[in-house]
Amino acid sequence: MAIRDKKREPTRTGLVAAHALIEGRYEAFAQAIAQGALAGLQSHAQARQRSEILRACYDGATQPLKELKQAIRDAQPKRLLKYCPMCGTTLPGTFDHYMPAVRFPEFSVHPLNLVPCCAKCNSTKDADWLSAAGKRQFLHAYADQVPDLQFVTVTLHEDQAFDGVGATFSLQRPAGLDDDLWELIDSHFRRLKLIGRYDERGNDEVAEILSNCRTFLDAGGQKVRAFLSGRAEDQRTVYGRNHWIAVLMDAMAQHPNFVAWVHAA
Repeated sequence: MAIRDKKREPTRTGLVAAHALIEGRYEAFAQAIAQGALAGLQSHAQARQRSEILRACYDGATQPLKELKQAIRDAQPKRLLKYCPMCGTTLPGTFDHYMPAVRFPEFSVHPLNLVPCCAKCNSTKDADWLSAAGKRQFLHAYADQVPDLQFVTVTLHEDQAFDGVGATFSLQRPAGLDDDLWELIDSHFRRLKLIGRYDERGNDEVAEILSNCRTFLDAGGQKVRAFLSGRAEDQRTVYGRNHWIAVLMDAMAQHPNFVAWVHAA
């Protein structure tokens, strides 16, 4: 209502008239999330007819909208938004409307429909949230509960000719993950081309990790494997088991040649 009341006429009058409609749609959204049935939530004809007025709540910058966005950021665990929740590679400088505003204008300023993300993920997902079969193609950062199972893996490559270490990532289905959730995870990674994005950044991240470990040793540190394993655990705690940097750190700490790599860095 604070956002509505900051709008000018006739937008404000139109929003007041749509209040009951918006309340009902918010209830339907909450129910769909609770039941894990977002894909089945249908767009509403009356909401689409009032699309311009409803979307004006988000499209026009107001102080209450800024405060809402900040409240969404503040509600996230500390450090989580160092990386985009959709890809885990870049800063989340924009907000994605998970339920596309073009079809669901009534959710344009719903807190659970505004997901902090990077511009690349936002533009890639856009309004293309469902497949041709009517299934969701992207994970919802708030609603989807992913089990604590490993599905992002990495293979480390030693290049003797260039005296370096490279990394190649892959997605592997773990035992115990049901078909629908795996299909959603696989689609999310394919649509956003996440494995390719990890591979592009992998070699530079390896070099940075080795440099940090060498600094640790130079400062008098002794157990460099334990140091990196601790950092990997810290990454997992904040960003999840399948964050690509946590996976990479863990694989490096366990590699038999890791200490030699650090001394050569």
